[in-house]
Amino acid sequence: MLQHPRRSIVGRWLLAAIIGTGIAAASAASALAHVNRQVGPYTILVVLVEEPTFEDNHAGFQFWVRRDGQPIVGLERTIQAEATGHGEHVSLAVPPLDGLGFYVLDRSLAGTAFDPLGGGAWSLHLWGDIDGTPLDEQLAVTFPSYPRIGAANQASAAAAAAPGPPIGVLVLALIGLGLAMAIVVAARFVRPRPGQPTPARPR
Repeated sequence: MLQHPRRSIVGRWLLAAIIGTGIAAASAASALAHVNRQVGPYTILVVLVEEPTFEDNHAGFQFWVRRDGQPIVGLERTIQAEATGHGEHVSLAVPPLDGLGFYVLDRSLAGTAFDPLGGGAWSLHLWGDIDGTPLDEQLAVTFPSYPRIGAANQASAAAAAAPGPPIGVLVLALIGLGLAMAIVVAARFVRPRPGQPTPARPR
């Protein structure tokens, strides 16, 4: 049976549109979770320490700076940080995490835990210098909207400590499942046309 030309066109457009949407959604999800920025020869990556479920967990930002793949240490002495969101301005301490170029910004200069106030849009302002190179960058991020439900008891604290899949992984898994289903559906419309029969040779 010959393939219906309209079904072929619709199937191809459907498949292309779904794949494009999935790629765009995956890129958007990644963009909300981290921000890359190039400053001179330095690459800055900012990721989120996400909004906690319990009020004794921490939220905030984590960043590192690299030059030619090498971590830059000692930035706690030359960089200052401020988070802005929901009409609030919070000056953050910039302590190193492990001495290998990671910095965790989850407390104010006064030592109080950073609170993203239910999630949503925030901006991290980093300024100062990186080995003498001036730095003055605003980095926009979006915290997930996780409600706080109070102080954790022992059972719930143990459950909260159990590792779970990151939100980005779940989003990509759902997108992948949707694409797989779309390809199966589209394949029913997009079928190769049968080849022309080869005439039999006279004996």
